[in-house]
Amino acid sequence: MWRRALAFLIDLIPFAVLAEIENITGIAEYDIVGMFNFLFLFGYFTAMNYYYGGTLGKRMVGLRVALPASPNVIGQLIGRTFIKMICFFSPLSIVYGLIAIWRSDGRSLADFASGSTVVESASLAPPEQGSVFGRICASILIVFSPIIFMALIIFICFGGLLMNLLRDVLTAP
Repeated sequence: MWRRALAFLIDLIPFAVLAEIENITGIAEYDIVGMFNFLFLFGYFTAMNYYYGGTLGKRMVGLRVALPASPNVIGQLIGRTFIKMICFFSPLSIVYGLIAIWRSDGRSLADFASGSTVVESASLAPPEQGSVFGRICASILIVFSPIIFMALIIFICFGGLLMNLLRDVLTAP
């Protein structure tokens, strides 16, 4: 299950890059920027799952989203993405991740809402749940992923400033 958490963190890199672009350009309308970012992520997750069976992060770690045959696949994916986004931007993010880690079938709240399952890309079988130690490690990653994500954004947005400040401190007489 650690691969799902890692895939999600990889998927947030475009969001961090977008945040850096917004920071550099000095966009001041935060409500408009926030809505744009939400729509960007919503579109990214929905389109990647629809066209490629998984996001870049899932593809990089060898996973994909499997849906039952239905004429309303795009509706299922929109519902899956909506639940995922609502959970991520709320305190439910930790519960969302822990449910997927500790369930024997590895399904998350979004999987239940859409009828989807995350499977191995090669075999289309659900990924192994792993040992209790692996689940504990994945749980820790999920619990701290918001902090890791914020640290990533801060580093990207202010990395140059922090590096210059560190250099000045280290080279000061």
